[in-house]
Order: sequence, then C-alpha cells, then structure tokens
Amino acid sequence: MKHAFERMGRPTHIVNIDDSMMEKLIDLDSKGIDFVICWQGVGMQLGATDTDPTTVWDQLQVPVLCYHGDHPCHMPINHKASSPWAQHIYGTGSFARFANTYLPRKHSATYFPTPNWFTDGVKGQFDGDFFVFPKNLDDVDETLGLWRAQPDRFVTRFLLEAADAIIGEFRNGNRTSHHDIADRMMNEEVMAALRADLNSSEMSVRFHIHTQLDKIHRNVVSEHVVNDLKDVPLKIYGRGWERFQRRENPHHEFLPFDAMSDNAFQFASQYGIIDAAPIHDALHDRTLRAMSNGSGFLMGSNWSYETFLGGDYAELFFDGAPGALRERAERVMQSPEAHRAQCRDFARHYQQQFSLFGFVKHLEQLSDMVRARARV
Repeated sequence: MKHAFERMGRPTHIVNIDDSMMEKLIDLDSKGIDFVICWQGVGMQLGATDTDPTTVWDQLQVPVLCYHGDHPCHMPINHKASSPWAQHIYGTGSFARFANTYLPRKHSATYFPTPNWFTDGVKGQFDGDFFVFPKNLDDVDETLGLWRAQPDRFVTRFLLEAADAIIGEFRNGNRTSHHDIADRMMNEEVMAALRADLNSSEMSVRFHIHTQLDKIHRNVVSEHVVNDLKDVPLKIYGRGWERFQRRENPHHEFLPFDAMSDNAFQFASQYGIIDAAPIHDALHDRTLRAMSNGSGFLMGSNWSYETFLGGDYAELFFDGAPGALRERAERVMQSPEAHRAQCRDFARHYQQQFSLFGFVKHLEQLSDMVRARARV
C-alpha cells in the first residue's frame, strides 16, 4: 500500500505503534501530515482515557482515516472512535450500514470497495486439472451441537433459530445478508427477552448475537462447496475438515495451509480457486489475489456485479441452490481458458471502477472534509 501511494506522488511513512511512535509523529507533523490511515481501527483511540476522550489525533489536528475489513460486531471498540478528526471507511456496504445504524456517532461512515493492491503470485503460469479451495472450517454440525447441548435458555433457542434461517437463505438464493436476517429477527419482544437472559444492554446483546452467528454463513458456504462438488477434483487447504476427510472421497485432497506469505501456489491450477466470502455482498481478498494473477475463481457471494460494473458475471458467482456450483464447475472444467478469460474481463472492469488511484482520491477528499469539519 505504501508503494502504491508513492507511485502516485504521495510520500508515505509507516509509523509503528511502539514507544517511539509519538516522537516520529511529532517529527512528521513538523513537515506536514496530509492524513493518517489506520487498518481495522487499530490506533484510532490512542491517547484517549475513560475520563478524557482526547486522542493523539486531536492533539496533532490531523485527519485519521480508518479502513475496516471486518464487521463491526468484532472488536466493536475499534469501530467506536468519534473524534471530529476521525473518519471510518468500510470495504463492504452492509458493514457501513450496520455501523451507521448501531454505532451512534456524529459523522457517518463511508463505503469504498477494496482496491486490488495485490502484486504477488504466479504471473500466468497454470498447471493441474483441479480446483483449489483454501478455507479453515468451523464445522457447522459441531457449532450447532454445542448450542443444543447448552442449558435451555432463550438465547440458545434464538441462535439455533437464526442459524436455521441463515442456512435456509443461502440455500434459497443468498439474497439477504445473514446480519440483516438476525436483525430482522431481533424485534422489540425478542430483544427484551434476550436482554433479560443475558442481563445486558441492547447494544451489547446485538453485537454478541452477531458475533456468535457471523461464521455460520461462511462455514455453511464452505461445507456446501465440498458437498456439491463431491465428484470434482478439489485440493482443500485448511484446518477443521476431519469429518469430511473420513469420507475418503478420492476426488478430494485435504492439505495443511502454510503461511499467507508463501501461498501463491493456490492460484496456479488450471481451474483456479473457489472462494467462500465472509458476507453475501462482498468480494474477498483471495478472489482479489486471483484477479491480480489472471487466474480463475468461483465466488460464493451475491456481490452486485450488475450494479457496480454494469455487466453480467453470474457464471463467476454461486449460491446454495442444489447443483448451481456443480454446473459452474463443469463449465470451468470444459474450458479453463475461457473461464480465466471471463475472470480477467471481470478483473479489468473492477480495476477500472475501483482503482487504487480512485481509492487514494477518495481518501484525499475525506481528509479535506474531516479537516474542514473539525475546524468549525
């Protein structure tokens, strides 16, 4: 990211959060800081205490822009910064909407899809007639079994009911975010019962429920991939697949996943990767990396390609309808080159619409806005 900013003429400095941070910031501030960008909220609240909300950024009077890749239910403290010098940006539209609905602050969060800043990889070298499926699994049967084994409480009954609704939505076309499903189910009466059971505030209850349910969707998508492609060659990388390994399916190979810094191989097969997104309306970093490599992908997401790109890329995305993924996989196996060509076309249009240059310009505009409002 630093190199990308510098290619656009913006001197960029990485400042570690350690004992030398303030000294480095003061030195940089003496030369002029346009804006600070933080990832996932880390560093947004530096300097603030329970009795004094003043942050380092208030003292320096520089815009601090935070780009979030996770849903606000995870580490909500990293999403709560409300200084006039702070601005939150989300890489997924539904995350921004959730934050703007349930995290009270004066200045709304914005949304900008993740630019493709990946440059590593296989650079067009493809070999091997198989799909790669990289995904750690939290077995859905085990998760639901743990909930069922707990003492009978309203909260566990609600979690099981909501999980059933999320699973059903994926199998019926995946048109509604699993977070939206949970919110719709938490009406006034249900929220009152959850609050009584958990003895907590409405905000704490809501965030707790979303945290508990968040992985249900993605793990259901992951298990669907292996089930729907039972006769398709798959190399599955990651932990948690023991129940599926016991099937001894000769078409499926289960392998450990090494460090993220050394896994370009996952984009090098003829058929490409299959990706299970954390949320129904987003792309995922593995798909972005496949795009940067010119390799193929099939994406378990309902990302709105027609809205954002004005084109029909339905063959690159799948939901939980029986056989839908299998049908797409068959087309890939019949012509891997044609599939990669369509993926490259998608990547080219995505890059045009959500370029790194556009992202930097968005940050510049936000920093100007933040500076103007903070000085009013």
